[in-house]
Amino acid sequence: MIKEMNKEIFLQCLDMAIQEIKQKEGIQFTEDAFIINTIFEEGKILNGKEEVMRLNILNKSRIDKHIFTKDEVVSMLTFFSPLVPIWIDIKYVPNYEGKSVFELNCSLRLRKPSLLKNQDSGHPPFRTIFRSCI
Repeated sequence: MIKEMNKEIFLQCLDMAIQEIKQKEGIQFTEDAFIINTIFEEGKILNGKEEVMRLNILNKSRIDKHIFTKDEVVSMLTFFSPLVPIWIDIKYVPNYEGKSVFELNCSLRLRKPSLLKNQDSGHPPFRTIFRSCI
């Protein structure tokens, strides 16, 4: 179980998830780009920090149709470090606007490291989604 979270650890977990997808799907690209989608979870109430994340950092008008660098993604999703989204699904999107892009579908709920989902993956909070499984 992960007990600590900061930008460096989050980046390591993101890199491990990306490598897992690249290996499984035979992706050769070296430059990674990202799109972020926030997932509203029915029946889940957001606290103050989560509302700040929803309204400012991951505001729909700010993230819709925008392609982010890895540094931007890490900076945004670790803004309240050690609190990070409780889960993030990551999948490869081939030829997104002519680029190699990974899609991050993430919860707006922020949790401390020991409460993150996907602990068994070795790279919490990330869960890798493969095209063959969709």
